[in-house]
Order: sequence, then C-alpha cells, then structure tokens
Amino acid sequence: MGATASAKKAACAIARRIEGDLIARGWPIGTIYGSEAELADRFGVSRMVLREAVRILESRGTARMRRGPNGGLLVLAPEMAAVLEAIHRYVTSHRGLDLQGSICRQVLNAAHLQTAHPSSGRPIGAGMEDFLAGLTAAVEHYAREGAEGRIAMRATPGARSRAEQVFRLLIKDLGNAKADNRRLGSEMDLCERYGADRSVLRQAVRMLEFEGVAVSTAGRGKGLMTRSPDPTALCQLISCYFAAVGVTPDDAMAVFKRLSIEVVSIAARVATNSDRTRLKRARRLLSERHGTVSADVMQLAEESQFRIVSEPLIDILLRCTKSYPSWSSALRDPDDELLGALYREETLKVIAAILDRNPVAAAAAQAAKVDRLAALI
Repeated sequence: MGATASAKKAACAIARRIEGDLIARGWPIGTIYGSEAELADRFGVSRMVLREAVRILESRGTARMRRGPNGGLLVLAPEMAAVLEAIHRYVTSHRGLDLQGSICRQVLNAAHLQTAHPSSGRPIGAGMEDFLAGLTAAVEHYAREGAEGRIAMRATPGARSRAEQVFRLLIKDLGNAKADNRRLGSEMDLCERYGADRSVLRQAVRMLEFEGVAVSTAGRGKGLMTRSPDPTALCQLISCYFAAVGVTPDDAMAVFKRLSIEVVSIAARVATNSDRTRLKRARRLLSERHGTVSADVMQLAEESQFRIVSEPLIDILLRCTKSYPSWSSALRDPDDELLGALYREETLKVIAAILDRNPVAAAAAQAAKVDRLAALI
C-alpha cells in the first residue's frame, strides 16, 4: 500500500530507535530530540521517511514534531490511558480466548499486593505502584463490564488526527475479525469505507503495522491483512511509560519476580500432558548443553513454563518487566558461560518442580532463580 517496503521498514525502525534511545536517556520529557533536518541526516533517510516515523511516535503519544523557530521533535510523557488502550488492543486481538479471566486477575492482584507491601525489602516506587494500580483497576472493570469495558474502541473527537481516527476504526474492524490472515480490503476499498484519502489511510496502516497486528501486501487479491499480534511494540511502549514515570530496573525486576512466581506455581497445578511434553523437551535440551546456553534454548525453556498459563496480559507483563532493566543496565552477554551454567542449573530446578506438580517448590525455585541471575546484572 503506497510507500515502498523499504521505506515502511525504515520508518518503523527509526521510531523504535528513537524510543529506545529516549528510554536509555531516562526519558527527558519536554526536551527537543532534534530538528526534522537533523534527524533525517542522523538516520540517513529522506524527510518523507522521517515524517512517517514521527507520525508513528505521535500516534503512540511518545513524541511530536513542534513547528516554527526552535522547533523539532518534542519528547512527550506517554499517558497511562494510552498505554491501557494499547494493552486492551493487544489482549483482545487474541481472539477466542477467555482473555482476562480469573487466573489473570489472581496473578495480577497477587503481584500488586506483594510488591506494594512486601513481607521483606522495600516496596516498589510510586511510578510502578501507580501503573499496577491502574492496570488492576482496568482489568477488574473489564471483568465487570465486558469486552468494551474501559476502552472506547471507536473514532472519537479526541483523536489527535484524521489518521488516528481511521486507525481506531481499523482497530475496531480488526477486533471483529475471526481469524489471522483475514483480508480487510484493498487500499481503494478502505479509503471508500472510511472516507479517507490515500495519504491518511497509509499513515493509519503504518501505525497498525508498527503495532504488529496487521500487514499490507501487494498484488491482486491482497491488501491489508490481519496477523497474529506481535508483542514487541507494546512491550516498548510500556517501557517508554516506565522510563517517563521513573520506574527503576529494580522495580521492574521485583514485579517480574512476583509475577513469575505466581505463574510457575499455577503451572505446577494445571500443566497438561502437552505442557509436560514441552517441559521435558526443554529439560533435555538444557541437560545436553555444557557451558553456554543459546538464546533460542533459553527462550524455549522460558516458554515451556510460562505459556502453561495462557493469559496474553500476563505474558506481556512478564516480557516487559523482564526486558526493561536491559535498557538501563549493562547486561552480560547471553552467551556468557557463567550465565549459561547458572541459568541451566536454576531453570532445571523450576522445571523439575513443575513436573513434580509441586507449586511450593516451583515458587521457591523461581524466586531463587531470579535472585541469582539478577546478581549477574
């Protein structure tokens, strides 16, 4: 649709790099990151591509282009409401699941209570506490009110631009899709459906592609297609919010620890035969290796444990709280031999406890694993 594939990829990559750099800088709200000309030169792209990247940032509420003298890309404070809306879009994109059921609420409420009022150590900071409180309230509201619960899924007068209004309408249609790889329509079809010109539609589509919930394809019978949601963009938006409100790596790791303890203890109780087969495969792969453990094997091992509790919201929270410290800390190389040996030893203990259907042992093993690995950061 419209711009070349390389230009689309470049715009998305630039938006990710800008947000990543701002996270690493501690999210300097209110500062100018650079003028349009400076940024186009810095990233080696045309102004047209740079503007596409800026539109993505504006749609996410992380930055906007200020015009006039002393203008440039202004760093904004991401709003909690925008983060909740993005979470809602992602979670409800996982169609056919009891998306935010009792297990999700149980895990979230337990993690919030334990991190805000821990039995030992310091409580989490205000930024993370407010995030968990807001998210918990939204989930409870969703449970009472249903899928439309807290988030308005329609174009509203408050939308920042016509492109964002079309984006919201597209999101609503995506939510009504019943399967992945469903064709929503050609560029001409969508322009007519939403009463938008091609430029506006292409901006809205770029926002969808950045969020990983749709992809535009060229050729006869193609167009805008739904896809299985990619968590990358949402995880980064949550990290942007964390950086803006002063969440520390320690706060994020404390929440990850509590969430993961709750998840593995539930996994030990509910693991099916298929789950146990995946756990045994992960155990075998870890046991076969000495020294370093590849990132692929680590990912497989983590998924074998955490995906037993199939809750998209919990999955997102585990991902973003685990990855957030890497923006602020010099993590060891994942191929580091010491890290590999420690990861293998501690993960095998967690897997063994889940396979033994022992929730208490699984929780204790996961707590020890997080603490010992965190000591290497």
